[in-house]
Amino acid sequence: MARKGSLQVILQLAVFALVMFVFVSPASAIPAFARKYSLRCTACHEAWPVLNDFGRSFRDNGYQLRLGRDDTVTADPGYWPVAVHIVPTYLYTKVTNQSTDQGVKDIGSGGVADAGMDLLMAGVLTKNISFLVVPTGFASDGNVHLESYWAYFSRVIKNSDWLNIRIGQHEVDLPASGHRPLSLTDSYLLYSYHPGVPDGENLSAYDMGENQKGLEFMGHDAKDLTRYSVSVFSAQDSLGSRNALSSPSFYGHFQKYFRFNDGPISEAEVGIWGAQANYPTEFLTSDGAPIPGSGSHLQASTRYGVEANIWIGPTVAPLHLDLVYGHGSDKKSLLLTDDGVTTADRDGTWNGGFLEAIWVPPTDLLHWSIFGRYDLIRNQKQPLIAAPSNYNDQDQWTLGVIYTLAYSIRDEVAFHAEISSNKIKGIGEGGLDQRTDSIMLGVDFAY
Repeated sequence: MARKGSLQVILQLAVFALVMFVFVSPASAIPAFARKYSLRCTACHEAWPVLNDFGRSFRDNGYQLRLGRDDTVTADPGYWPVAVHIVPTYLYTKVTNQSTDQGVKDIGSGGVADAGMDLLMAGVLTKNISFLVVPTGFASDGNVHLESYWAYFSRVIKNSDWLNIRIGQHEVDLPASGHRPLSLTDSYLLYSYHPGVPDGENLSAYDMGENQKGLEFMGHDAKDLTRYSVSVFSAQDSLGSRNALSSPSFYGHFQKYFRFNDGPISEAEVGIWGAQANYPTEFLTSDGAPIPGSGSHLQASTRYGVEANIWIGPTVAPLHLDLVYGHGSDKKSLLLTDDGVTTADRDGTWNGGFLEAIWVPPTDLLHWSIFGRYDLIRNQKQPLIAAPSNYNDQDQWTLGVIYTLAYSIRDEVAFHAEISSNKIKGIGEGGLDQRTDSIMLGVDFAY
């Protein structure tokens, strides 16, 4: 009955979100590139924040249109490559089968969330050299850190787009962005998942969706229909290894796009991707504590897979389907049992992925975006042989709607509402399944 009550609360809040959409009055918002080029956000986005073909080419070309308007010296004096992005949010979350001194309980709570802010600074330094710096945080905990910072050198060899180099902390070229997703409450499970050891520890903190410190080599053809990307980076949150590149790790991605003039499908894409993050498992110590940068005996956390995208209807306002599927593994030396010393019985392996659908009604370009996503994780081999075969399997669904009240060459503002649920096998008290249900109502704006 408790779970039924939770569902009723969520449905009531969803109805409230839709009512709020109807009666709210317009405002405005959008980042700095639109101000520089006098373009509205529909030029680069099929849905906020998903890029269309033009936006992808603009990004891959180093934020350049290459029409004689890229140099900041000749830009309008009022242009400044800075934008502010924040999402004031109401969030309700309920978690089932939690252990308390009063027994196993379902605990739900809601309120206005403590929002963080992104300060987006990006642009062209000079021809074929661009940059991005994103300080983020500024919440009540006082934490401010650089989410991204990089310099990007395009057309390194003459006028060829086949070699561009990025250096700094960057998001690798993922099938779907982990930092600028449609959903604001749930991350892509495939990107961050690691096999579980009850009460144990995983020495790998690798998350494909997190920004990585290193180098990226990427290239594409003239129409940006064939793309590749290779990143070499230090695995995040590693104590560091004794290598020229600490905790050396790698990511690769290849995509091919196809455009069609006739039929219901206007565009399609297929791709392959793979990642290997290496973490040290042995260290020199001082008073028994590991010395940062002294690690050795690197062990791998890997993921690799395929993707496919289909755009149904006109490219300006399509129904966009994105399917990503992959296989992952963590070496047993990375997986420690509850004593913190003994390793698991074997490597942990799993399969997972997601299907995401995005629809923009063609009669009202970019004002309405409706989206849904289903994520799954299925463990193939548990690190502990005695563990149930489905321990830590996950099913997650998300439904949402974004209504952009107004957008211009200076700003953009949208109402964002979503409802989601994530069920995880066997991690609750007494081996019960645990479910996290949430609903979010937010105002997403950038200026």
